[in-house]
Amino acid sequence: MDRTEWREEIMRVPVFDTHTHLNMPGVPVAAQNFWDIAHYFWFQEELWSVGYPSNAMDLAEDERIARFVAAFDAGRNTAWNGIVRRIFRDLYGVEVGDAASVRAADAAVREHAAQPDWARSVIDRLAIRRIAVNNTRDSDFPELPGVGVAVPSWEGFAAWTEKLAQAENPRAVGEQARAAIAEAVTTYYAAGLRGMRVEADPFEAGGRAAVDAPDDLPPGPITALQAATFLTHALFHALSEHGMFAQLFLGIKRDVGAHTAMAVNDPRRITNLYPLFERHACDFELVIGAPQNNMDAAQPARIYPNVHVGGLWWYNFRPSTYDEALQARFEAVPACKSAIVASDARCIEWCYGKVLLVKMLLADFLYNQIDHGWIDREGALWVAREWLHDAAARRYLG
Repeated sequence: MDRTEWREEIMRVPVFDTHTHLNMPGVPVAAQNFWDIAHYFWFQEELWSVGYPSNAMDLAEDERIARFVAAFDAGRNTAWNGIVRRIFRDLYGVEVGDAASVRAADAAVREHAAQPDWARSVIDRLAIRRIAVNNTRDSDFPELPGVGVAVPSWEGFAAWTEKLAQAENPRAVGEQARAAIAEAVTTYYAAGLRGMRVEADPFEAGGRAAVDAPDDLPPGPITALQAATFLTHALFHALSEHGMFAQLFLGIKRDVGAHTAMAVNDPRRITNLYPLFERHACDFELVIGAPQNNMDAAQPARIYPNVHVGGLWWYNFRPSTYDEALQARFEAVPACKSAIVASDARCIEWCYGKVLLVKMLLADFLYNQIDHGWIDREGALWVAREWLHDAAARRYLG
């Protein structure tokens, strides 16, 4: 089998996308116009960096298109620029490059968005079978029945954090919060959900001290960080009671600037969590946003039976970091403990684009492993199935 045939085979492997923002209230799954795709945030940042205006939608259409074409051309070397081109080429048959092609692409997106089977046809191109969201209310996709999966966050987290931080006797209020958490987690479990997204902010801010925080609160006033840390441990305990997993998003600092967040490579970020993995019996899925923490995350997944690695996130979702992460996981982590797709998509076309990039990278990576004699073709296909779908399906669906 040559490289082209191998790539085609990988394109047919089923996919479980473990994190998206699809199907939010009032937001269709499919893009409704050219700008729903072109203004996807992670790509839009690149456009801004070369002069594209942040208020582009306030401009007259002709001026907006002209400014887009100039910025798009200026960034034609980047991975996301290439993926945007592939989205429009593959899905709509349009080569985006000048003003006329932007208008043609816009017309094509509008036409296809009106087709009732459009979203299904997009995911079928890459065998995308399941797509996760973090809100149970968004998990039933009208256009894609049977595809959505919920990995919810606890909706009471912010309110109880504030309540605890303002309490004169946080220990008493903490028992009420613990009961509310137990009730919520039991409800999710009874509904068939097998995991939750748990905010990692206490560990990003508090480090090892947050990991080692006692189960009980003091009788006197506490800080918001102490409150959040207490609630996070209570969530882990409740998840452990039901054999559920906790999905942790690590590596993005949201306070580095007035208008943006950024990946920050903390060398102690993951090792600080080792006692956490020993303290709580729930499974942990680590979704990493900081490139230099990819190997750090692979290590505990190799050591601890309750630690798994998930898809790459935010500024870590790039070809170079994927290549590094795939190599580390191939060498060190049993494939059944690794999911590699977390598209963070806001429309189904970006789900396609990001999964396409992962499959392209994965196909070449595994082909090289076969070529170098590290694994045979059958074993490489098993790895692909585990990484793209099966490992996540077992964890998320039970």
